[in-house]
Amino acid sequence: MHLPFFFLIPSLFIKPALAENPPVQIIIDVSTTTPMSGTATVTFPVPQGLRLLKPRTIRGDAETPPIQFFCDGVHKTSITYGKQLSCRELQWNVTFQNVQTAPHAIANQQNLYSPSGWWSLTEWDDIPRFEGVSATEICGKVHNKTQAVKCSALPAQNEPPLILTWGKSTKTLKTGQTTLTPFKDDPTSALKAENLPALQQQLAYLKALLAPEERTPNNIDLVWIAIDKKLGQIAGAAGKQAFLANFAVTDGAATDDSIAKLHWVSSHELFHLLATQSYPLWISESLAQYYGYKSLEKAGLQTETPMEQWQNFQERYPHAAAGLYEAHTKVTRDNNPSYYPLFYMKGAAFWQAVDQKLQKAGTSLDKVLPQIEASAADNAALSSKTIGLLKTKLSEQVVSTLQQQYLH
Repeated sequence: MHLPFFFLIPSLFIKPALAENPPVQIIIDVSTTTPMSGTATVTFPVPQGLRLLKPRTIRGDAETPPIQFFCDGVHKTSITYGKQLSCRELQWNVTFQNVQTAPHAIANQQNLYSPSGWWSLTEWDDIPRFEGVSATEICGKVHNKTQAVKCSALPAQNEPPLILTWGKSTKTLKTGQTTLTPFKDDPTSALKAENLPALQQQLAYLKALLAPEERTPNNIDLVWIAIDKKLGQIAGAAGKQAFLANFAVTDGAATDDSIAKLHWVSSHELFHLLATQSYPLWISESLAQYYGYKSLEKAGLQTETPMEQWQNFQERYPHAAAGLYEAHTKVTRDNNPSYYPLFYMKGAAFWQAVDQKLQKAGTSLDKVLPQIEASAADNAALSSKTIGLLKTKLSEQVVSTLQQQYLH
């Protein structure tokens, strides 16, 4: 499921020529001998007056240790963000969590290392930006392997965050102009060869639904990581042109249902990557969750439906009576994350109910999706135009019942 994104921002007082081209590169060098520790390096042609801004974080200052910078080899015990320092080479350490010994690393949005031979870096807490530089690349590199270098542009601050994964991948897949590069940590080989083509079919469906070919990413990285079902936590995370997802194993084996749930989580994240329309949080999450399920049909996979999930979940969930509008307010205005599961459970069930009604009326949610919108930037309720459209396709009584059952 979709979990939060990342950003960051450092600044650099720098000469205009350097700020324009080529991009400034931050190289993350890792080694197979000490795989859980890497070195980030920025090298300039001549010493530069740098002004660093604090990286983005999801953990809060009290939980985030400060970056230990080295300026031309000299350890800077304290750097004040926004204050100028002069360096030709700036370095700092980056740590990674072994996914086989730190099973909650995806849920915690941490940097990952897999003994399978790959590393995955998020922006959180680790990547400063440089003021005055219009383009920055982050490059992952395996030490002494010049061919194993992978670079990605640092996203703008209003875009989904960077997730850069490099090292040993499995076979790449191509759907239209989009190349899908999978990385996996699957010590017991629980995943089978047919899982990747199934995801390819889901991707093709979501691309056709959400975006024209020219607006879809050229490259998408995906990371699949096994996690013991006993831990009870299946997580996912999306960044710009990349996403990560757990899949549950029991005694080293994955059931048909756990594989289906993996594809559900993965296509949920693909929805976020491909959607070009901006939605309020509850609409974004609930649509991604529903279409994660709906795309399973395209891949020939089966699991419980969103409505079945909601029926089981609401019996033990304390906020089950809350409508989706109220849940949105609780999460976004009151900062109460305990209402967040409603977006996945009640929200996906709502869209499935709407889709079923539309299909009985000779149309579908797929066909009306481009017209689904919120009332305003500061009002997450479905717009009167959207409600009117649904009433036209269905009936006023049917729509009123759905509103009372799920939204209010």
